[in-house]
Amino acid sequence: MCGRLNMSLDPADLADELRLDVVSYDYAPRFNVPPGSFVPIVVERLDEDGQLHRRLETASWGLVPAWAKDPKIGFKAFNARSETVLEKPMFRQAIRRRRCALPIPGYYEWENTEDGKQPWMMTAAGEDPLFMAGLFEFWKQPDETWLVSTTILTMESAGHLSDVHHRMPVFLGRDQIGDWIDPGVLTNDVPDLLAATLDRVDPASVTRHKVGKAVGNVRNDSPELAEPVA
Repeated sequence: MCGRLNMSLDPADLADELRLDVVSYDYAPRFNVPPGSFVPIVVERLDEDGQLHRRLETASWGLVPAWAKDPKIGFKAFNARSETVLEKPMFRQAIRRRRCALPIPGYYEWENTEDGKQPWMMTAAGEDPLFMAGLFEFWKQPDETWLVSTTILTMESAGHLSDVHHRMPVFLGRDQIGDWIDPGVLTNDVPDLLAATLDRVDPASVTRHKVGKAVGNVRNDSPELAEPVA
């Protein structure tokens, strides 16, 4: 489960490293981001001239498939289980055609303890943010504009992350982003791409520390939420 994000860094600062052609994301620092909020995604899409561009775009966190009658369905689809993503109607088109990466500085997870739920802040062990494997979709709104939405792929936790929660995001190394978001991957090759991506997830690339319980209230949004507590 990945249900709360920390967006304390501007992903546009990685434009050169990620070889972004277009940045279409208005950054504002937020420290307690729930599903339904707008988050950054890295995608590769063709323009009107058929040229492929790598873009940093804004997406609503919670996938809304094209066939949905109500966009509120996205509140139930902020995560996609990697074990069933190829078959679930909600995700099976997106996994084959619309994969993305989310550059996320950190996320929060809650551990069940005898004293109640203890929140943890998960961040990258290195200098990069965490890159999470995701999917995205387009949904036509009543005003004829398009809503771009996204979901974060998850898997069974491994390593030290399993001490906190039984699920974790599917993390991408920077060298994996290009393969994951490549729209040219043939449909029949997607299961192999997914399997190879899952095999390379390294929980040691993530570090964690305990934070205060104030993060549990989505109305709280300040840098102090991510500070370590004893």
